[in-house]
Amino acid sequence: MSTASRRGLTGLLAALPLLLLWAPLRQLLEGSMALHMLVELPLLPASGWAAGAVLAHHRLPAGLPCRVDAHGVLGLAFASCVGALWMIPSMLDLSLLDAGVQWAKYGAWWLSGVVLRASWRRSEPEIAAFFVGNMAWMLATAGLLYQDEEQRLCVSYLVDEQAVAGKGLIVLALVLAGLALHRVVAAPRPAAIQPRERLTPDAGERTSGMIRR
Repeated sequence: MSTASRRGLTGLLAALPLLLLWAPLRQLLEGSMALHMLVELPLLPASGWAAGAVLAHHRLPAGLPCRVDAHGVLGLAFASCVGALWMIPSMLDLSLLDAGVQWAKYGAWWLSGVVLRASWRRSEPEIAAFFVGNMAWMLATAGLLYQDEEQRLCVSYLVDEQAVAGKGLIVLALVLAGLALHRVVAAPRPAAIQPRERLTPDAGERTSGMIRR
């Protein structure tokens, strides 16, 4: 794929949230709990990530300043908080009932993708793995809860849809756990410092003198 084609696809992905202005598509995605949580919500930060790449290409601000986002901690924490907030069933219900909350959801997820791109690139492997692993654990816990609960956690969705979404969340958690592991394993390691094979003659004489004293 050529560079121009890649940039074009990145630009289209960055503008993806605009498609949610089309009511039939929005209703299709949010009419199913599985599509809502496993398609729409992940695509929004992916779109923000692409938007960050577009902004960075044009040398525009595309993330938090380094001074407040040392090692990417603040950006990763922000993305984690956004994910935790919108895993709450009542927040999903509220986003379907209130247009203001709905667009706040779109904006928060999209912005988390923009911030996450810059923070991910400047974060240490262990820090990134911690936050991604924490998100994976949260998704797996929510997925098990959605499957085991016999009552509807979201008023807008049926129990059967809730169980399907729970299975999907567990799969997504496994993907994120693999990503966290890969980030740590694939990180370049600093070269080991080789010890000196022998002391120089002067150093040996000084050492012997110190021992005699």
